[in-house]
Amino acid sequence: MKWPSFSLLFFASQSAEFERGKFELFRASTKFADDRGFEAVWIPERHFHAFGGLFPNPALAGVVLAESTKRIRIRAGSVVMPLHHPIRVAEEWAVVDNLSNGRVDLSFAIGWNPNDFALAPQHYAERKRITLEGVADVRRMWSGQPFPVTNGNGERTEVTVHPLPVQPELNIWFTCSGGAERFGETGEWGFNALTALLFQKVEELGPKIAAYRAARERVGHAGPGKVTLMLHTYVGEEEAAVKQTVREPFKRYLESSADLWQIGDARLKDMPERKKNDMLEYAFERYYQKTGLMGSVASCAKMVEAVAAIGVDEIACLIDFGLPANTIMSGLEHLDRLRRRDF
Repeated sequence: MKWPSFSLLFFASQSAEFERGKFELFRASTKFADDRGFEAVWIPERHFHAFGGLFPNPALAGVVLAESTKRIRIRAGSVVMPLHHPIRVAEEWAVVDNLSNGRVDLSFAIGWNPNDFALAPQHYAERKRITLEGVADVRRMWSGQPFPVTNGNGERTEVTVHPLPVQPELNIWFTCSGGAERFGETGEWGFNALTALLFQKVEELGPKIAAYRAARERVGHAGPGKVTLMLHTYVGEEEAAVKQTVREPFKRYLESSADLWQIGDARLKDMPERKKNDMLEYAFERYYQKTGLMGSVASCAKMVEAVAAIGVDEIACLIDFGLPANTIMSGLEHLDRLRRRDF
């Protein structure tokens, strides 16, 4: 069985108020990953919410990594395409590609939260179509092809991205969080796939990956494509100690995101305290046992084997879910052992 590659992914829950050191974990952990040989760092795009809101523009954070790392891939996970003009996406990431000497990859997303579309409310209803058209436009501009526009005088003309990127072709992922149909579409489009276990189990993801690869083969795309799976991650020395360490921070992390995801017909914040605590405890146990990469090196190896068996090529380890920075950094040593199969 092929062992997946390992990357880092960030999606912290942070208040909007200024606080010194908010980005220090981001810098320190990516330097660790760069030094140790991890494959990539994934930077999200989120707006108007503490959950992930540390990164409203992944290209800006990508500039930091381009200057402070040497070999690790710098990836947007993901650019919400309907919120942006494709010229801006191509220009910004071409700069990061230049600064990093050609280490940029992009995942694109359709978007789902209506509040995010305050940036482009007219695009919400047609966001899927706009995403696909925008990705095609970014890809053309990335390769140096002129892009048709209307200038300030109402005249049709063409523009070319400056600076042109180092890489002549852009590696593209597509964020898949739905059913098998979306995975099949991603395969047909010829993109790599970025997914998570937020609303699915490992055994449910397997057929979707199979549908993705079958679709790629059916339309004649070269190779099987690449499937990246995000997992909430903390690896430690001893199982019981890890569970005790992550339990309360992870429950707070889940609670901070609750108004983004409705639980049944009620929002978590409106529930009686006891019911809310019971639901958070249930959710924690589910994540810990079934959909996270949390535990000892030996127990986490079983999860890696399980996702590798269904066709996952890369694990994007979401590390910033509320643990203290020094705890996260010490856990990276054990994660690196897992990456190297040193157990």
